[in-house]
Amino acid sequence: MRYKTGELVRDQYTLIPFSFDELISEDNIVRVIDAYVDKLDMKELNFKYIETSTTGNRAYNPKQMLKLYLYGYYNGIRSSRKLKKETERNIEVMWFMGKMQPCFKTIADFRKNNIDNMKKVFGAFSRLCDELGLIGKEIEAIDGSKFRASNSRRRNLTKGKLQKQIEYYEKQADEYMKVLDAEDKLEENYNDKVKGSKEEIKEKIEKAKKRIEELKEEKADVEENGEKSLTDPDARHMMASNNGTDIAHNVQIAVDGKHDLVTAVDVTSSPADQGQLYPIAKKLKNILGIKKITVLADKGYWSGEDLRRCARNRIKAIVAVPESKDTEYGKDKFKYDKEKNVYICPEGKELYCTGKKDLKYLNAKACKECTARDRCTKSKKGRNIRRGKNEEHLERGTRRYKRNRTLYKRRQEIVEHVFGTVKRAFGYTYFLLRGNRKVKGESFMFFLTYNIKRVSNILGNKELLDYIMAKDSIKLA
Repeated sequence: MRYKTGELVRDQYTLIPFSFDELISEDNIVRVIDAYVDKLDMKELNFKYIETSTTGNRAYNPKQMLKLYLYGYYNGIRSSRKLKKETERNIEVMWFMGKMQPCFKTIADFRKNNIDNMKKVFGAFSRLCDELGLIGKEIEAIDGSKFRASNSRRRNLTKGKLQKQIEYYEKQADEYMKVLDAEDKLEENYNDKVKGSKEEIKEKIEKAKKRIEELKEEKADVEENGEKSLTDPDARHMMASNNGTDIAHNVQIAVDGKHDLVTAVDVTSSPADQGQLYPIAKKLKNILGIKKITVLADKGYWSGEDLRRCARNRIKAIVAVPESKDTEYGKDKFKYDKEKNVYICPEGKELYCTGKKDLKYLNAKACKECTARDRCTKSKKGRNIRRGKNEEHLERGTRRYKRNRTLYKRRQEIVEHVFGTVKRAFGYTYFLLRGNRKVKGESFMFFLTYNIKRVSNILGNKELLDYIMAKDSIKLA
């Protein structure tokens, strides 16, 4: 039978020993990861155990452990037990680990102890991308996506859930009370066996009452502070993909328009994107070290306060304007005349300002005589328009969006595929870690992996490796 055969037989000794290095191709991404970590200043990054003691057990080199995690996330492996398995069977891992095999607990502790440093590792690679001219620093697209938290639905408490549990235990206690009353009426059955059962029933009633009190306390806490997650205290019940819901974290990113590289990452417990535009845009501006920038965001970020703060900090925010529910007589159809300080309705009538603090505009007389009143308002006093303190910024934002519709259309192609790649191609739809601080660190690992793969596709591993090897060290961002 003519089959191809390998160079080595399993139990055959070779005359000329082979090395692991010759098994790793010159353009293998593992060489890029190895070189990148070797060029980092671990003291500046402040990794644990970078300074070793002269006594006790010797620690594993933080560089080796960081390489293991970067390699793991790059290949969709993040469990400490699975990474341990890779050290025993994966030739690429054996190559950069020097055949060291730390236990899964050591691997897990490294991530736990150094999770805050992952932001710096991400920033160092971003600086490297900037040096390579891959970051344009002109157009940035901002978006958010929900990633499932390490917290089950049962361990998430809301006012409705707690009320149902209270009702369940109250019903249970009532049923036990009925059984106890029935036993009291049957005096002839008062033997030791029945007394024993009565004691058990009383004990169950006390347990139910105690649980009811505990649930009422938790309900009062939830009513005051909002929903409560027991496993991951920072996770919240949020709308997820396909109109579903999940216990999740809201991950915010900014993506540069030149080569679609992620430049800023943040995590929030707020299920809504509204109010997140300015914080991520300001962070982005500081990271890139620039004086002004243009950011693109969808209508979920529409906020007068954010637009005001962006304008004050030289951030040109092009945000989609939410559609008016009433297309014929919506607020957007009323034109504001700044010189006269009046609103002009679609029928051409002027609405006058009636207050100083609460700016409300109306014209009861004109509304009373208007033939379109029934289509415009149901109020007896006629239609009124309230002008908020940030109304001017909302109007400017509307005009800016309409002038830049073509540019805005780039938002989707810049940012949305990033989440698609991370979630579908990499499989990172959920977090292993808990709490905003640790979740944020894991998020940086997600998007550092994306950036490494992106740059690898743009330049090729060999060119990227040559550039890293030519540097003395990689500075932090």
